[in-house]
Amino acid sequence: MTQNQNLIRQQNLNRLETFMFEKGTAIKAEMAKETGLSVVTINALVKQLVEANILLEGEAVQQPLGRPALNYAFNYDLQHDLLLSIQEEKTADDRKLILFGQIVNLKGTVKYEAKRPFNQVDLNELLTHVQHFLKQVENLAQIGLSLPGKIYQGVVVSSWGDLFDGWNIEAALATLTDIPVRIQNDAHLMTIGYSRLHHLSLDNTVVGIFYPENSMPGISIFSQGTLVEGRHNLAGEAKYLPHLIDAQPPADEQAMTESVLEILAIYNAVIAPGAFVVRAGPLSRLPIENSLLPNQINIPAIYFVEDFQASVTMGLRWLVMQESPWKMIL
Repeated sequence: MTQNQNLIRQQNLNRLETFMFEKGTAIKAEMAKETGLSVVTINALVKQLVEANILLEGEAVQQPLGRPALNYAFNYDLQHDLLLSIQEEKTADDRKLILFGQIVNLKGTVKYEAKRPFNQVDLNELLTHVQHFLKQVENLAQIGLSLPGKIYQGVVVSSWGDLFDGWNIEAALATLTDIPVRIQNDAHLMTIGYSRLHHLSLDNTVVGIFYPENSMPGISIFSQGTLVEGRHNLAGEAKYLPHLIDAQPPADEQAMTESVLEILAIYNAVIAPGAFVVRAGPLSRLPIENSLLPNQINIPAIYFVEDFQASVTMGLRWLVMQESPWKMIL
């Protein structure tokens, strides 16, 4: 088979895999109709995908005319990923960290989940928690970790309360397992996850603002389906903005509103995004009419993240599927 024929076959295979990933189940006639491929090509590709365990043979389905046809199902359990999120959990009188973990299949179906207290913030405790999850499923393919911090060349350089600064998490996890590990900032993952969940256009630039109560904000820039980061991966550290670098976290909702509006005005002037994705303490809306935004040329859409965990989880799925043929389907 020539190189050109190989390329065409791989393109056809990717087209069929993508269709089945989205559809879930189909008979060969449906596959041919929806992909535009010939029945002969579909027969060959289905045989290859069944042998690779990507498609599973189901029961025969009686057709209106002719003989019954086999139904095929995409095997979402072909791969399981461990999605971990270190995040703050606020109680009435305290701030503490937890590690929330889920093991999901390719469809995102949760096979196992647990929330574990992260009381002693050190690498050994993190490894203990990860070991717990590694014992739950045998065929884990990848680990994704959401971190309240930024990583440069494997080392955390800026983090929640500076507690993780200097950590080389990937190297530490390598002492436990050879499963590939991907680590990313929580503001980035929230922004990407929300954008994917709500089908925001990849042609636009989206700026995310994650501003936890009693803490300082992180910023994410997601453009053309790609994260935009600066030197040392520090683009988005809003705590270094002039009005925040020497400031304390907002004391009340009014102070947080004013701070968020100032951040919006700065990034709207500099980036001119199509949309902002905002998670800021208890805020669910902003009095835009009292801000600088109406005086600026760019008029962005502003979305508020109601379900932080759902957005981070989707962001983590995007993260671990970057090398997957199905990454753009999420």
